[in-house]
Amino acid sequence: MPSKKKTSPAETVQFPLHSPRGTQDILPQDQKYWEYVTENAKTFMRGWHFQQLETPMFEETALFTRGIGEGTDIVDKELFELKSRGKGANYSLRPEATASIIRAYIEHGMRSWPKPVKLFTIGSFFRYDRPQAGRFRELHQIDLEIIGAGNPITDVQLIYVMHNYFKSLGLEDYVVLLNTLGEPSERKTYIGLLKEHFRRNRTKLCRDCKERLTTNPLRLLDCKEEKCVQVSNTAPRLLDHLSDASKKHFEFILNSLRELEVPHEVSPSLVRGLDYYTHTVFEFVPKSTRGEGQQSSFAAGGRYNNLIKELGGKEASAIGAGIGVERVIDRVKAEGIDLMIMDQPQLFIAQLGEQAKIVGLKVMKQLRDADIPFSESIDRDGMQQQLHMADRLKVEWSIIIGQKEVIDNTVILRNMESGMQEVVDRDKLVQELEKRLHIVRE
Repeated sequence: MPSKKKTSPAETVQFPLHSPRGTQDILPQDQKYWEYVTENAKTFMRGWHFQQLETPMFEETALFTRGIGEGTDIVDKELFELKSRGKGANYSLRPEATASIIRAYIEHGMRSWPKPVKLFTIGSFFRYDRPQAGRFRELHQIDLEIIGAGNPITDVQLIYVMHNYFKSLGLEDYVVLLNTLGEPSERKTYIGLLKEHFRRNRTKLCRDCKERLTTNPLRLLDCKEEKCVQVSNTAPRLLDHLSDASKKHFEFILNSLRELEVPHEVSPSLVRGLDYYTHTVFEFVPKSTRGEGQQSSFAAGGRYNNLIKELGGKEASAIGAGIGVERVIDRVKAEGIDLMIMDQPQLFIAQLGEQAKIVGLKVMKQLRDADIPFSESIDRDGMQQQLHMADRLKVEWSIIIGQKEVIDNTVILRNMESGMQEVVDRDKLVQELEKRLHIVRE
């Protein structure tokens, strides 16, 4: 009896095929938007002395379960796990960038690099999620990380850099939502109170939140289901249960953003979906669609002081953020914006004192707007340490800002080779630098 012919998988599929669910083809007419967002990001981030890094699209699954955390939606429900032909490690497509970047930071000894280590990457990420407006299974992100900096001024700096990047694209309709999660040890008592509150209202919760009561209680605050939001609105506030040090950290950030004129609001229910966050968490959301759900945010991030040690490295403070390329493009289109690189820094900015750090950020914006590349170590307080870093970077000039310069609206311009320095009005700084750096404007 003749054997039956085996049917190949291709013969069971109906042709022509469509792109996989939750993915998209980027057609020629849309390329100008992708280039506008991503190419501007490369130039802009390099201008703030972020260095570009690329990591593999897949990693060992253990990196994500340890780094992001079991019990999170990303790990439990959204990982694209890969079938391996051989025995050994289990792999998954990367769902976010931070864990991979920290793995690379540890593996390649970046701890010995001058601090802080500022990295960015642009690429595809994958989450097995229900596709909807603004949410894809293959998504593209611009990711920023600042590693080795624990001072709250670094939180301010990252948010300020992102704010100015969005302004450079022409975006206006957004606000930064902020919250603080403090340290894990501070959250224990609060989580007990939170669980008790939600247990009393268990019948009003969605199915996922009933599971989160035991697996990941903080995520109860992040649910966008209307009935769960109503329960969250009456829940205890985490901010009320943090240490004085954590509250001071957060207050400094709020005051600094106010002084830098970054539009922002405190959002007590903002917790983000990843286990590794400590202290500051934030989201950029359109003012016009605020409160319409998680998919309205087009950028988000937070501080993660314990992740590097958790992944096997030496303890180091860090903060990072992701910018959703698809969502930023949607914002560019929604706001009706018409679309029509320098790696080596030429200057170093050194500062001494809290107000000098704020002024330093304003000076950085002046230089960035003038396309003058610079470097800095705003997390440091010692002037000698900062000038030593300027020497290592072989910059010709350093800008020095102290308390007197803050009061006088001036800076000190120092020639790093001769040691000669002079006082320059901050309002005339760009013009003076263009002369000394021989920059010719067309």
